Amino acid sequence: MEFAFASLLTAANPSDRGMRFLFGGGAEWIMASAAWSAGILTAPAGHNANGFDLADLLAKARGLWSVKASASASSGQIRLTNFMGDGSNAVWEDATLFVAPYFGGAVLVAPQTHHEVHAKVRKTGDALVLSGAVVREFRDNNPANFIPFEVAVNSGVRAGDPFAFIKSVLAPEHFPNLSKPFLASAPITISNRVQEIERLVALRDQGVLDEAQFKQAVDQVIAAK
Repeated sequence: MEFAFASLLTAANPSDRGMRFLFGGGAEWIMASAAWSAGILTAPAGHNANGFDLADLLAKARGLWSVKASASASSGQIRLTNFMGDGSNAVWEDATLFVAPYFGGAVLVAPQTHHEVHAKVRKTGDALVLSGAVVREFRDNNPANFIPFEVAVNSGVRAGDPFAFIKSVLAPEHFPNLSKPFLASAPITISNRVQEIERLVALRDQGVLDEAQFKQAVDQVIAAK
């Protein structure tokens, strides 16, 4: 669990607004996978079923709880549900797993049962929100609803290649033209110049690089220190 959330933070750092949905979806799958491993969640046709639809499994997990995950070091207002208009019909009724570093793990709250928490939900201009302090207090008073584990903290520094996702979509073997900016900007990482030149030859032969681009790339390899 701990390593999984650390890996998720590296792969989909929520400091990038475009990655926040990926982070949230990844957190859902981590908790669903943990529930599966613990025997809490089973396949639609039973735990020994093979070839089931993963979408059905995730839907079944969502039937157990919603997941609200954060990698922030400190708590604030947690958005439970968004709404449009005046929010008169907005409700929080799904059991929710709150996962965050400032909770020290995961806290399960069922609003239809835990009325003391539900009573502290507030309505803002576009969402129902709950203070992280309320969830912490609930955690302290209800240890049976708390699973302690270390949740990775977002330091704000994104590790890895921030363009890895779009590079994986515009792979050279499928998009020889659209991938050219990524190929041209890539630094030389292979110390063996012969291997790098062989790689460039293959790209030229595949039509990814034209002759002028190939010659320029080879000159860069030769001139690199």
